[in-house]
Amino acid sequence: MKNLSNPKNIGFFVGLFFLFFTLLTSPPIGLSESGWLVTGVVLLMASWWATEAIPLPVTALIPLALFPLLGIYDFSDASNPAKSAFTKVAAPYAHPNVFLFLGGFILALAIEKVNLHKRIALKMLLLIGTDAKYLIGGFMLVSALISMWIMNTSTTLMLLPIGLAIAGVVRNTTSLDNDFRNFQTALLLGIAYAATIGGMATPIGTGPNIVVISLIQEQGLEISFDQWMLLATPISAVMLLAGWFLLTNIIFPIKISGNDETRKSLNSMYEELGSISTDERRVLFIFIFTALAWMTRDVLDNFFLLKGLTDYGIAIIAALAIFITRSSTGSGLIEWSVTSKLPWGILILFGGGLSMANAIMDSGLGKWIGGLIPDINAVLLILLIVALIVFLTELTSNQATTATFVPIMIILATAESNLLPDGSNNLGLVAQLAIPVALAASCAFMLPVATPPNAIVYGSEKFTIGEMMKAGLYINIVGIIVVTLFSAYVLPLIF
Repeated sequence: MKNLSNPKNIGFFVGLFFLFFTLLTSPPIGLSESGWLVTGVVLLMASWWATEAIPLPVTALIPLALFPLLGIYDFSDASNPAKSAFTKVAAPYAHPNVFLFLGGFILALAIEKVNLHKRIALKMLLLIGTDAKYLIGGFMLVSALISMWIMNTSTTLMLLPIGLAIAGVVRNTTSLDNDFRNFQTALLLGIAYAATIGGMATPIGTGPNIVVISLIQEQGLEISFDQWMLLATPISAVMLLAGWFLLTNIIFPIKISGNDETRKSLNSMYEELGSISTDERRVLFIFIFTALAWMTRDVLDNFFLLKGLTDYGIAIIAALAIFITRSSTGSGLIEWSVTSKLPWGILILFGGGLSMANAIMDSGLGKWIGGLIPDINAVLLILLIVALIVFLTELTSNQATTATFVPIMIILATAESNLLPDGSNNLGLVAQLAIPVALAASCAFMLPVATPPNAIVYGSEKFTIGEMMKAGLYINIVGIIVVTLFSAYVLPLIF
């Protein structure tokens, strides 16, 4: 009985119920048979994703099994209809943006292997200074900048021991327990929150970004690396600054001054790294080249030999360079065996989300749902969906939440587009309603289960869950306001 009450088990059987209900009943008026069957599969996947009834990537494989089996795609004129149907369903699992993320992951692995991220982090902290408030701000800035390019989990794991070491030094130089506790809690939460916030700034920073970019591209709107950064980097910057101010002045007021012992500790950590190695220099060169290429691709595309350059192509070139460039030992900068650390499950999750979204559109389900939705002010709609996603993602996977809700937003945008006099597709509206879902999905700060960075710092046992919830609520509200305003008023100027 206890097992049956487990949320995962409940989600498992609820999902099956939805699927069998659609199999055994007739579709509603105006919805095709295939659209009704897609509804069942979508509700099955949403239930399993929301409760993590089975691993998220496994759920993402369901379209490959069920869509061809249920006859979602009709290829009666093809010589091999079953194969054609499976090919149609499988194509999104090799979407170009999957390779964008793959290349970014490989580059991140190289940065971690040579310890370049730690060197950069310590150097920046030494430059910022040791005043308690600014030290926390420095850790947050470093965390955000590194998480723009490598996984926020790795960033947090790298910075946590450094933060704890610095907290230990500060503890020995202050006699006020409450002041120290505020400093330590603000520092650790700041590292986690900044890692999440930094991931919002680039397409490769976190999974939801790639999911929404891929789904929007399926509608015909190409979103470049620099376009995303033009929107998301200011959002990250505002949230980072607001988060730092709230943590150090409102939630956990910091009254500790800087001291020489803190600087000595940071210097000691930096000196332990030794002089920069040849491998670090080579990885740094590839990283800088890749980042600049992503941000200037529109300019590079004007050159004859670079006409075919794409963001995903740049990512794969970077990955190839990592493997081809010789290390000091004579092998590549990383070996293929290192790729076992890659989050392959996230790449499969992208494919499942895209395949599900395509079926929603192709089966007519999207158009049918769009006809049921009443008109609503766009800004109010953005505010409501952002608030919903922010608090929902506290309990669910941000990638799965994005994969579930972005197609719904595309449906809403399409429904509004159908009202245009010329019947054209309002791609700007698609972006304006869909992108906030991904950005909001990254604004999960209240609970340890919300994101890996939260769980990592909570595992240090240096603060209570109540303190995390208190701080997280403040940052959540900031996220809702900032994402809504930028999505409503800045995004239309970019896309």
